[in-house]
Amino acid sequence: MSRNMIEANKYIFDLLIKYVKKSDISTSIEENKRYIKTDCREKEWLKQLKIVENQPILPKLKTASIKFDKIEYFVVVGWDDSVDFEEEIINPISLNAGLFTALIFDLQVSIRRKVSAYEIVEKILYPIEVGESTYSGHDFNEISDFFEPIYIYEIPEESPFKDKGIQRISGFYISKNIHQLALPFSNDTMKIFGKIFIEGSESIPYENLLLSLTSVSWKYSFLDVYRCIERIFSIFQLDELCQNLSISIPLVKLSAEIENSLGWKPNEEDTLNKILDDSPEETIEIFKEVKQVIDNTSKGKVGTFFYKIRNSIVHYRPATQESKLDYENWDKLIRGSLLVIMYWYERYNLEPGK
Repeated sequence: MSRNMIEANKYIFDLLIKYVKKSDISTSIEENKRYIKTDCREKEWLKQLKIVENQPILPKLKTASIKFDKIEYFVVVGWDDSVDFEEEIINPISLNAGLFTALIFDLQVSIRRKVSAYEIVEKILYPIEVGESTYSGHDFNEISDFFEPIYIYEIPEESPFKDKGIQRISGFYISKNIHQLALPFSNDTMKIFGKIFIEGSESIPYENLLLSLTSVSWKYSFLDVYRCIERIFSIFQLDELCQNLSISIPLVKLSAEIENSLGWKPNEEDTLNKILDDSPEETIEIFKEVKQVIDNTSKGKVGTFFYKIRNSIVHYRPATQESKLDYENWDKLIRGSLLVIMYWYERYNLEPGK
């Protein structure tokens, strides 16, 4: 189904008119027919572009995957771009009038904050005389200055993000724009974030990693990576049972059936201890470094220590004191958690429904 060009153009100019009317300037705006001029190819972009997925991330930041003429593209709205990517991953392309109009309309891109209402009136909403032969539409570049920035990337056929979903490519993109994040993750941790988005198992809950990466709070960033580990608790405990009894039911399905039918859930602390005890030595050493800071000793069960930090965040009880960590140790805790996620999801190699 093609997009209505008149409706899309009207939407954009109505946004600008409403913005001016809400400002404190006193001016009259004539109800003229205004539109963004497009050539034949740009009209095809405007009519036929398809939004595949739309991912709101932050108040100013959203991403989307789109398709046009059988080619897949990645869209970023709200951040000024400053990063170069390898050609086989994503390639930047230029905006055109049809693409711009379609994206503003479908993604409901907002007007930039603190835009001058006077400038909008002067440059865009000036009177147009009826029947004036010189008017052939507005140049989209004049309009785009007033909206949140939009960047477009073509996803090549050989790209690791081809047909992989919006959350993975969004996470990878954000991991390369570290200067725009609220939390000061270390370069080592950002490398792991980037690696997991580009190389991790299909079954990793990437939305949680995306939330962790863009969080404004260390403790909530940690909780989102913890949830990824939590998801494999029952799978970890049932894996040995399935092997011993030669059960061929997919682990994810079996776990859901047992929980729904019997109400069974694995003991979280015991499971964490088993998972972390069997994790790569690098991750254990990272957690021991953090444990040394908090407990003044690196001895003892790492899983118990890890679980204690989780409980100190989610439980608000008099006897539960919240763990106090500095930026460096929150960063280490999250980096170690990411390594656990990469290792175990790859080890189980869980596909959706398996």
